Parts: sequence; structure tokens; C-alpha cells
Amino acid sequence: MAFTLSDNGFVRYFVNILTTCLILFFFAGISGAAENEIADNPFSGISGGEILQINIKDAIFQALEQNPTVTIQRQEPAKYQTFASEERADFDPEITASADQNKTKLQRFLGAQPNPIRMTWDRSNYDIGISETLPTGTIVSANMSMTGSISSLYTDQFSGIVGVTVTQALLRGFGIGANLANLRKAKLDIEISEAELKAVAENLVADVEKAYWNLYLTAEEINIQKSSLELADKQLQESLERVAVGRLPELELAAVHAEVATRREALIDAQSRYEQARLNFLFLLNPSGIDIWSSRPVPVDKPFIPTDTLDAIAVHEELGMQFRADLIQAQLNLKKGELDIQQTKNGLLPRLDFFITYGKTTYAKTFKDAIPDLQSPFHEATAGFTFAMPVPNRGARARVERARRTQQQMEMAVINMERLVQLDVRSAYIEAVRSKELIVATRVTRELQERNMDAEQEKFRVGKSTNFLVLQAQRDFTASQLDEARSMVSYLNALIDLYLMEGTMLSRRGIENLSGL
Repeated sequence: MAFTLSDNGFVRYFVNILTTCLILFFFAGISGAAENEIADNPFSGISGGEILQINIKDAIFQALEQNPTVTIQRQEPAKYQTFASEERADFDPEITASADQNKTKLQRFLGAQPNPIRMTWDRSNYDIGISETLPTGTIVSANMSMTGSISSLYTDQFSGIVGVTVTQALLRGFGIGANLANLRKAKLDIEISEAELKAVAENLVADVEKAYWNLYLTAEEINIQKSSLELADKQLQESLERVAVGRLPELELAAVHAEVATRREALIDAQSRYEQARLNFLFLLNPSGIDIWSSRPVPVDKPFIPTDTLDAIAVHEELGMQFRADLIQAQLNLKKGELDIQQTKNGLLPRLDFFITYGKTTYAKTFKDAIPDLQSPFHEATAGFTFAMPVPNRGARARVERARRTQQQMEMAVINMERLVQLDVRSAYIEAVRSKELIVATRVTRELQERNMDAEQEKFRVGKSTNFLVLQAQRDFTASQLDEARSMVSYLNALIDLYLMEGTMLSRRGIENLSGL
């Protein structure tokens, strides 16, 4: 049987077959390109370094050991310890010693003698003593000295003195309150620096944990977006087949191609977010190595619901009042203000000191025999008072007034800080409750969206749905997957914020001694 060119049926049949083959060939090439794009990562050259598998506990301790922020802050308590030692030095005993010798040769006229007489002197003096200032405002000093004089005119003589002097402040400078104020403030500064170190460490631990879960989440988002892109590509394949057999108009393909491109964009965005999360995590961790920025940290731990579930909000609020680092600092500064008032009020008093000196003396013609002797029958004693008062003492009054006003400010600051702690804890608690409830809600939504997507795809296969509805169901399913993945991480981040607001971040992670890390 032969066909001729005039046979219109044959021509139409041939044209349809040729058109269908061209369409399948063209879109098969596009489909293959889409598959290559799925496996392609434009950032692979940036993060192609060593793979670093790490769990969250090791990440926290590594950051606390190697992150410069904590390393720098860890020096502060030791630095303030030097200020305390400096203030303590005011009450250290002090030893003094001196020795001098003087030789003199001269001539003088004595009496009515017309000719001058030559004279020589050889004087020596040796002194050693120890003194100490006590916190009570008492100064105690012990001294031993020897003097000698050898003269060509007079009889040689040597003397020795051993004695004790006690000076007691009776008004200004009296009592341990005023005298230990600077030392106590220096010790409070040490506690303040330790609270600052705790706050810095807590914030670092919170940042590391959030960065860890963000790294995990962005990796999951990449997987979800890849699956979404694969679904769109599969839908494109089915649409091409239907166009080829004439069951779907060719115009339907434009929407599917647009959706494939859109999901490819979403995948690129997810890969970009992962790279940013990777860099941020490495920055916090500060791992040792030649090229740390190309390393690829892989989280070992998966998101989970902690066993230490939420307590009553009053419990968390009480913890915040007890452990919040910035509130502790405000309370310590308030104590420093009280010491300032005590110290400046003492400065209003006039200076009135009582002193008494008692010593034993010895005299002899030789140096050896003049060594001070406590059994010597010769002694000297001195007692008296010294008084001084500036008039009208404006400087001291100004310092007291300034200290009182500063104290009032710090009292208000503590009250305001307590209110802020309550607000922070309650706000973080509300967010934690919300995030926890969303875990179950997003899981149910994802399951329902998956069923809806499967149903819509099945209706499409039997010709009862459209590409638009199928792609919309796929988008809803992808969004529900992302919401479910984010809900667990969101809950963990909410707990981190709650622990941070109540100041228990370190203790909940088993970290007690920051200096020992």
C-alpha cells in the first residue's frame, strides 16, 4: 500500500509525530539540566575543606576555651585582684633602716684665748624600725637607734634607744569601716568582674547553641528545598508526557517551568544561608587550623525536647532574681555606694589623734656598751594629742552629698533592673510556651499537607486537577516541612533565651568554674 503527498491524513499524522518528538527532546534536555542543577552547589568551592563532626557539648567547651571574647574577659578578675592587693598593701608592715656618718674638722675660738683651737668630730647614726597601720586607725611602730660622737675636744659618748610609738585616730580615720572601705570596694570589683565574665560566657554559650541549631536547620532546609525541586521536576516530566500524547495543552508547561526556576532560587537561597551559618559557627568556635574558614562543621546532635521541661513562671522569675548577672552587678555596685557613704561621712570629722611613745635609753663611752637594752634603768615617755580641722570643710561635704545622690541612683537602678529581669523572664517564658505548642501543630499540618499533595497529584494523573493546583499543594507541603523543622529549633532557641534571661545558662550546662577551662 502506498501513500501519496496528497493524502492529508498522512501529512497531519507525520507532523504530529515530529512535533511530539521535538517537544520531548527539548524538554528532556531541560529536565536533565534541572537534575544537574539539583546536585550543583555554587558555594562548593568556598566550603570544601576539612569535615568537622562535633556535638553541641564539645562546641560549647571549645568556644569557651578558644573564643577571644571570653579569653579577654577572663583576665578581668585577675586584673582586679591586683587592685585588691594594692589596697591591702596599705596595712602591710614597713621596715625602715638608715645609717649615716659625719666627719668634721674645723677650728674655733674658745673663750678669751687669742688663738683658734682645731677640733674634729666623728659622728655616726644607725636606725632601724618597723611600723604598721591597722584597720582600726592605729599606727604602731617600733624603733631602735644608736648614735655616737667622737670628738677631739669632748669626751667620746655613745647612746642607744629602743622604743615603741602608738598613734590612735579618735575621730577621722577611726574604725575598720572607714579604713577598710577601699579594700572592700576592690573586692567587690572582683565580684563584679566575675559577674561580667559570667555574662559574657553565658552569651557566648547561647550564641554557640543557636549557631549550632541554625547550622543544622539550614542544612535541613537545603534537603527540603532539594526535595521540593525534585517534586517540581517530576511534575514537569509528567506534564511533558501528557503534552506529547495530547492530553494536556502545551501552554500548561510555562507555569511548571516557572515553578522549577522559583524552587531553584529557593535552593540557592537555602545554600547561601547555610554558608552564612557555617561561617558564623566557625567564628564563634575559633578552631585551630591553617584554613578554618573552609572547614565544614557537621552537627552530630539532632534537635530534641529537653527533659527539664518548663516550670511555673514564678520559679523562673525567682531564678532570674538570684542568678541574673547584670542584676548581681547592680547589687554589688549598690554595696560599693554604701561603702562610699561610710567613707565620705568619716571625712566630715576633724582629725584628732592620740599618741604615746615609750623607750629605753643607754649611754656609754664605747659603741659596744651603748647597744640598746630593755633592762636599762633610763627611759623616756611622750604622750599627747594632735588636732586638725579644715574650715568650713566644703570638700568633704561635697563628697558626702555626691555619694548620697549616687547611692540613690543605684538604688533606683537596682529596682529598675529587677523589673527588667521580671519582664525578660516572663517574655522569654511566653515565647518558650508558644514555640513548644507549635511543634505538635506544625507536625500535624505537615502530615495533612502531605496527604493533600498526594491527593492532588493523583487527581492530576486521572485528569481531575491542574498543574496549578498540584504545584500549589507542593508549595504548601514544602512550607509545612520548613515550619516543622524550624519549630523544634525555635523551641530550643526559646529555651536558650529563657535560661539566658534568668542567668542559669552555665549551670544548666554543667559549667561552674570558668577560670579552670
